[in-house]
Amino acid sequence: MSNGPFYQGGCGCGAVTLMATGVPLGAAHCDCVDCRGADGSATGLLFWPEVSVQFAGGLDELEHHRARHGGDQLRCRRCKEWVLAVHEKAGIIELPAGVLPEMTEPVADGAAFLDRLGHRRR
Repeated sequence: MSNGPFYQGGCGCGAVTLMATGVPLGAAHCDCVDCRGADGSATGLLFWPEVSVQFAGGLDELEHHRARHGGDQLRCRRCKEWVLAVHEKAGIIELPAGVLPEMTEPVADGAAFLDRLGHRRR
């Protein structure tokens, strides 16, 4: 993990926890089928270097799902909340913004990541 600020968060029931350090690469709202299915509407996403995010607890509570955009989505087995998506080839972790409630600083526009990571707009 990198130096700099760190943020803690996780799923809604608290079974899965994670930490992100440093500054996200960007942020965007996505309305692809997977993101709308996760939250019922467009989802705020934060894009982090893969090395900047790690699980603090609850690894045994994760369910893996291959998203249409190619990322490996991880959800909490208990509350079914989407916790993150891993884009291994790109070296990027995609976090729904609500997973990190402490993250309130403005973030650079990351709309270009949506195309790069295979999200499709309606």
